[in-house]
Amino acid sequence: MRRTVPMRLGDIMGDWIRSCPNIARKLAEAKVPDVWPQLVGGTVASYTTSIRFERGTMYVHLSSSVVRHEVFMRRAQLTEAVNRAVGVPVVRQIIVK
Repeated sequence: MRRTVPMRLGDIMGDWIRSCPNIARKLAEAKVPDVWPQLVGGTVASYTTSIRFERGTMYVHLSSSVVRHEVFMRRAQLTEAVNRAVGVPVVRQIIVK
């Protein structure tokens, strides 16, 4: 008699999420505010007023012009870092406002 190992709920959910790319993308987008402070540091994170997504574009609103310029100059690096951190390529470009 063959004994089967019951699947864990986490495994089932993980398989389901991987099979639905739109859900995986939305979950990855939702993770960005959590990983943002780790990627940019506490000072830049404290000046971040909002982050939103629209068709692969990440809009980052910053309350300091100096910090805005720093993030603007690091856009390409941050795009790669965000995608790597959330595990799904959700960001094609970053617009700094």
